[in-house]
Amino acid sequence: MRNRISKRVKKKHKKAIRNVIKGLSRKVEVYKQSRKLECFNCYFDKFTHASTGKCKHTPVQAIIKQQEWEDAGNTTVRYKYFLKGRCPVCNGKGYLEVLRKRWVDALVTWDPSARGYGNSITYTPAGSEGSTIVALKTQPKYFDLFKNSTKIIVDGIECKISKPPLLRGLGTQAVLIITAFITLIPSIDGNEIIKD
Repeated sequence: MRNRISKRVKKKHKKAIRNVIKGLSRKVEVYKQSRKLECFNCYFDKFTHASTGKCKHTPVQAIIKQQEWEDAGNTTVRYKYFLKGRCPVCNGKGYLEVLRKRWVDALVTWDPSARGYGNSITYTPAGSEGSTIVALKTQPKYFDLFKNSTKIIVDGIECKISKPPLLRGLGTQAVLIITAFITLIPSIDGNEIIKD
């Protein structure tokens, strides 16, 4: 028996639905767990998980290596001699953190329990008003990304995931639901809109 709906019609429908989802979604910044690299300038103490406070290089070696680093097109300080104390490159941590982030399209709903009361945070002279909870709906392929994320930024506001991501739906129609709460209240110096 032949399918009643042709492949061409199914393809058109999928494309139309994808365009609707893309039109309604917003960009969400997802921060993955940061990668830690051992400091290039000082020794790392594995017992204290911090810098030993001793430089790996002599003053002349540090100047030469930093010049080579800058000649390669880099502008950051990677090699700087210090006698003792806190390393000027890693600030005494013993490692350098590399932040990793990714942009994801998601449908954003502020205060999912208050149906029909708007989908944004209101800024007043007294501060931000509204919900501190946000619900995101996105594609299931981002499950591992959200599960291992450290923080997310939605509409310029830093949020933390409150519970593990949840898959809802059946088969190819599944959707990933993420619930998060605000961790950082926006400052008055930011680019927020104040309503009278």
